[in-house]
Amino acid sequence: MARLLPGTAVRVRRGRRRDLASVQSLLGETAAAGLERLFRRIVADLGTDVYVAEDGAGEIVGLVSVVYARSLMRGGLSAMLDGARTRREPGPALLEGLVAFAEERARKRGCRRLTAWVGPEDRDLRATLVARGYRAGELLVTELAGSA
Repeated sequence: MARLLPGTAVRVRRGRRRDLASVQSLLGETAAAGLERLFRRIVADLGTDVYVAEDGAGEIVGLVSVVYARSLMRGGLSAMLDGARTRREPGPALLEGLVAFAEERARKRGCRRLTAWVGPEDRDLRATLVARGYRAGELLVTELAGSA
């Protein structure tokens, strides 16, 4: 069931397997080996929420993904904003709405914290998160050599 994002004419719904081509276009990714299988697994995974935003014509104009994990150190369920993307139009209101939607989903699943992974190229997402009160934390990252 789709839900209208406040302040926009865009509806958000759970991602489906058939959304792969549109999501790929939105992310600007080229077809990688096994991408279809990976996407199918992610969409079916109960530990991940993938939602797409559709305009009035049914075109996917945005995406938000949240990953959940049980945390012994934090006690309970933790959430990480894996990413949020929008086309340049309809703009910042859509990105703001997708982040608010992700926060609401995490809250409903019992999370007390939402961590965001923001790459250096995600300036719009970073600005949106800072405007919503997110602050820098102690997330340290490394790329694992030899991982597939």
